[in-house]
Amino acid sequence: MGSGPDSFHTVHRRLIEQLFHEVRGEAPGLDQESFATLLGRSVQKAGVADPNVSAYLRGLRLPDLALAAACIGGSEAAWAKFMEKAQEPLRAAGRAIAGDRGEELADGLFGELYAARQTKLLSYGGRSSLLGWLRAVLYQSFVDRFRSEKRLVPMDPDGPEPTAPPVPDHVEQSESAAIASRALNQALAALPPRQKLLLDFYYFHGLTLREAAALVKVHEATASRELDRARDALRKSLTEVLRREHRLDDEQVRRCLLAAVEGGLEVRKDWAARSTAQERS
Repeated sequence: MGSGPDSFHTVHRRLIEQLFHEVRGEAPGLDQESFATLLGRSVQKAGVADPNVSAYLRGLRLPDLALAAACIGGSEAAWAKFMEKAQEPLRAAGRAIAGDRGEELADGLFGELYAARQTKLLSYGGRSSLLGWLRAVLYQSFVDRFRSEKRLVPMDPDGPEPTAPPVPDHVEQSESAAIASRALNQALAALPPRQKLLLDFYYFHGLTLREAAALVKVHEATASRELDRARDALRKSLTEVLRREHRLDDEQVRRCLLAAVEGGLEVRKDWAARSTAQERS
C-alpha cells in the first residue's frame, strides 16, 4: 500500500466513493473525508496489501464504521443515533461486569467518547461490531478503573483495536452459554407479569418507554421504575441461581452474566412471545 492517507485516498478513490454511497444513509451527517480516513486507518493498522484492499474493506462492518466516522466528523444527529443504539446495551454490559457501578462506568465511557470523539473513535477499525468494540473498551475501562489504577487509561488512536477479555476454550464457552441460558430462563420466569411484558415490549419489540408504558396502562415514570426493578431482579436472580445451583465462583458468575448480556436476552425472543401470549390470554 502507499505511504500515507493521501496515497490511500488517491489509489482507492473509486472504491471509497462507492462504499460511501452505499452506507451514507446509515449515518446522518456523514462526510466522505471522515469515512475515508477511518477506512484508511483500518487498512493501515491491518497491514493490508493493495490487491486485497477491496475484499478487506467489504468485509468490515461498514454501517458501524460510517456511524463512527459521522460522529468523528461532528454530526450531532449521528451521535444521537449512536447513543440510541449503544446506550442501553452498554449499560447492561456494565451491570454484568460491575454490578451497581456498571451504569456509571458505561455513562462515563460515553462522556469520554463524546468529549474527544475526534480522536477516541479513531481506534475503531470496523472489524468487529461497534457494540462489540464498545464492550471491549468498557471491559478495559473496568479493569483499569476498579481493579488497578482506579482511572481510565487513555486510548491510543494509533494503537491496536481493544480486544475483548480472554475467553475460555470453545467447550468451556459453550458450557457457560448453556448455563447462562438455563439460569436466564429461571430468572425471567420468576418476574412479575407486568415486568415480563415491559421487558418484552422494550427490548424484544423495540418500543419506546412511552409506548411500552401505554400498552401496560401505566405512566411512563412507573414503567421506567418497573424496568429498573426488573433488570435489578434479573441480575440478582441470575447471580443467585448460578452460585446456588451451579456452584460457580465469582469469576465464573461474571462470565455467565456476560454471556447472558451478549446473547441471552436477544435469543429469548421465542420465550418472550410465548410469555406475552400467556399473560394476555
